[in-house]
Amino acid sequence: MTHRGMIEKRVIDSEGTELGVVSKVEDEYIEISEGLFDELLLKKSFIGKEEEEEVILKAKIHTLLEGLDVKGSNEESIGKVKETVLAGDVLDSLILETKDNTFLFVTLEEIFKIDETITLDIDLDEVKYRQKTHTLRDHIRHYLQKKRAL
Repeated sequence: MTHRGMIEKRVIDSEGTELGVVSKVEDEYIEISEGLFDELLLKKSFIGKEEEEEVILKAKIHTLLEGLDVKGSNEESIGKVKETVLAGDVLDSLILETKDNTFLFVTLEEIFKIDETITLDIDLDEVKYRQKTHTLRDHIRHYLQKKRAL
């Protein structure tokens, strides 16, 4: 059953953080655009309820993502969400822990689909390349320092 009435409704998490607007409805997914994510396919099972003007997720978006496995655009496993990074109280990016216990950083714009796993729109090589060419390494360094302090 499709919910065509969802189109153009705001998508918010349980705390009211806006993720974007429903731009398309499929059998198992809604597509979210115009928000935190460029274009995101989100499995409908993450939806808590639908109201007149909003689609509300079951929990805070960063809580829903913590611990999920992450794979690249080629379906290759990259790692697991170790921590979500907030800018203020809004989700900004994810820190992934790989099988060899290294950490990688991905931005929300690199996420293509969220269901039982997170699928990126880039592969592992591109994630690693972006680590070298961006100041995102500072985020990982901060995370590692925090982890060591515990």
